[in-house]
Amino acid sequence: MPIPTIKPVQLQYKPGFAQLGTDLLAVFIDEDQIEGGQLKSTELKNLDQSLGGIICNLVKLGDFSGKWMQTSQSIVTTSEVARRVMLVGGGKKTDRSAARAREFGMKVGEYVTDRKVRDVALLGFSQHLREASQLAQSAIGLSMGVYKYPALNQTPETRIEAETPVKLCLVGAGKWTPQLASETESIMAATTFCRYLQDSPPNVATPKRIAEWAAERASSLGLKVTIRGRSELEKLGFGAMLAVSSGSAQEPQFVVIEHAPAGAKKTLALVGKGLTMDTGGYSLKTPSTNQVGMQYDMSGAAVVLASVLAIAEQKLPVKVFAVAALVENMVDAHAYRVNDVIKTYSGKTVEIRNTDAEGRVVLCDALSFVAKELKPDLIVEYSTLTGAMVVSLGNYAAGVFSYPDDKPAKVVEGAAEASGERVWTLPVWEEAFNDIKTSPVADLTNIGATAGSAGSIVAAAYLFEFVESTPFAHVDIAGVAYGNAAIGHPRKSGSGYGVQLSYQIARSMGS
Repeated sequence: MPIPTIKPVQLQYKPGFAQLGTDLLAVFIDEDQIEGGQLKSTELKNLDQSLGGIICNLVKLGDFSGKWMQTSQSIVTTSEVARRVMLVGGGKKTDRSAARAREFGMKVGEYVTDRKVRDVALLGFSQHLREASQLAQSAIGLSMGVYKYPALNQTPETRIEAETPVKLCLVGAGKWTPQLASETESIMAATTFCRYLQDSPPNVATPKRIAEWAAERASSLGLKVTIRGRSELEKLGFGAMLAVSSGSAQEPQFVVIEHAPAGAKKTLALVGKGLTMDTGGYSLKTPSTNQVGMQYDMSGAAVVLASVLAIAEQKLPVKVFAVAALVENMVDAHAYRVNDVIKTYSGKTVEIRNTDAEGRVVLCDALSFVAKELKPDLIVEYSTLTGAMVVSLGNYAAGVFSYPDDKPAKVVEGAAEASGERVWTLPVWEEAFNDIKTSPVADLTNIGATAGSAGSIVAAAYLFEFVESTPFAHVDIAGVAYGNAAIGHPRKSGSGYGVQLSYQIARSMGS
């Protein structure tokens, strides 16, 4: 089952707006560009004149003042610049992050999708879009805004409409370069791939099918792909991953994709949790409505499998392993149980106290393998690991944990600043390590002794038991993988959060 084309965005750039000839021109205007019902800058006045004075008319009528995310209805023109124009306000905000720029583009993308526009241009008179990098982020935002999962009940007509490219022209900002255009297109494509994996129903995006899709994309870029199924995992001693998958008819898949450019001096391992469906196992999620949306429990795997594609396309000079542990957590006579003791790849034993704390159990084998066999300079792991993270940070940011020092977390924080994908670093205290060492029959327990206590910190401590001395950052994306309420991310469906973060981490390590 191939992945369909999902509204590809064809990117162009023009230094000016003369004779643009686009179907829709979106103009971003800050509040301070307007004063006393008049337009202030000469550049904005020139655009208004070429459009027949429609911007000034809206301002004089009080229909547009440039307030944050204020929009006008599109206006039909006879200008050679554009057939329709919409205005979007930049307000007075001084936070000019990548996320703000993305939010502009996303607003236009949603408008474009609703009205089936296929030819659009973005022009910024906003401080949020003055730099070429900001305009690039607005393009990524538009791509996120036009994205829509190709529903399985589509007619041939709606499928053709969904696959028709959106032509996007970015108009005059900063020093636009072919390299920036290429990088933007790679990130747009990787983010779309990530979101498709996230949004696919669990009977469609099974572990095996996700592995096949990722292998197809990676192989087309000449990347080395290794996929291990149940029999190979048994030989390797992946007892934890096999335990979680033991109740499922779907075969577990352990995927390793390698980007190995010549001369790379650093190695980064991106590890992702891939629970394609999580029922909770015998610690069943109740009521049954709590199982809705558990297809998104593979978002960590989606992030790393998509990120490596953008990294490889841009030939970043750092060796990167994308590692995805893909399984289902189901219930049958063979499923693992509470009080079972399992032996992990590391040799450590774990007493299962809750079968719904399965993500960390799957990841412990993956992390041990990566630390021992791949020997990276840094491991960054993504997982929708704990509900406690949503309590801590809501749907606004991911939590980052590093131990025994904060150096790995600092790398992630720097990438977050560059990408506009917000993180917040939390502690991992000694008491949390003690909390998972309370079993009388095993080395560790998969939850702490005090139910519901510091759940995200205890889960992080558990993961740190399996990376040996390798620098490691655990990124808990439970609150932002879907239903993301952070600036510059979609509120509905899979968010694609983590693709740009990973890309920036790789870029920083290759510089």
